[in-house]
Amino acid sequence: MNAYPVAIEEFHNTIMMLRGITGIESGVENLEPVDSVLLRQAPFAHLPHAALYRTGGGLENEVLIQFEVMVDYSLESMLSIEFLAWFVRDFARGGTKIQLRPFALPPDTPFGRQLGTSLKYHLELFMDGVEDSLEPVYDVIRRLDLSLNKAIDLYEIPLK
Repeated sequence: MNAYPVAIEEFHNTIMMLRGITGIESGVENLEPVDSVLLRQAPFAHLPHAALYRTGGGLENEVLIQFEVMVDYSLESMLSIEFLAWFVRDFARGGTKIQLRPFALPPDTPFGRQLGTSLKYHLELFMDGVEDSLEPVYDVIRRLDLSLNKAIDLYEIPLK
């Protein structure tokens, strides 16, 4: 049994084919109850603050599908991230509410220094109008996966 729905698992597999990508995890977050007060709290640190502050918080029936992409800090990983950054920007230009942004933890903690070890990239898909089912979300993810595979082939992106 898959830990993720098939559409998400297939998208994970496509991203994991890219060189220097060491892991990917994802989740779905209901953004509707998120407001500026909640954004200040530690459990919400992973959310895209600038985007949510611009709208005063989550919209009605809005969900965030967040893919956390881990890299090995190699030149190959930076080339893969650069390719993903272009792909996401191009998809956003087509009208999909999607973005890629870096994410890191604080440099120092009571448990030691983590600067240089916590950088990840959040590929974020915002979907509003999601009421009874996540199927519309899965449809968009299937389109993303299909387009990403086509772009990988078209631009002859080196894979693992």
